[in-house]
Amino acid sequence: MSIFNKKQHSTRSQLRQSLRKASPNIPGSSRMFSREERVKLEKQVFGKKYGQFIDKGEVRRKLLELRHEEFLAKTSVEKTKISRQKRYLEKVTGINI
Repeated sequence: MSIFNKKQHSTRSQLRQSLRKASPNIPGSSRMFSREERVKLEKQVFGKKYGQFIDKGEVRRKLLELRHEEFLAKTSVEKTKISRQKRYLEKVTGINI
């Protein structure tokens, strides 16, 4: 499942709607994100600086930033949290890094 479907960009509302409707399962984990956590994830990862439209390049850049944050995290709890967010966004957006 990809939110872009051969398009170069998606609106913020389409991204939020996709996260609401997406499966709550996190790939590679038995844990799940609730609907509120998924919407919060969109607001946290793609803040207002990205504007109304979010394109594939911005998503890829943000996934790379999450990978870097995961590497720099001090505790295993932080690393696990960031890793789950990254894997879930990769699954929903269809962009793998």
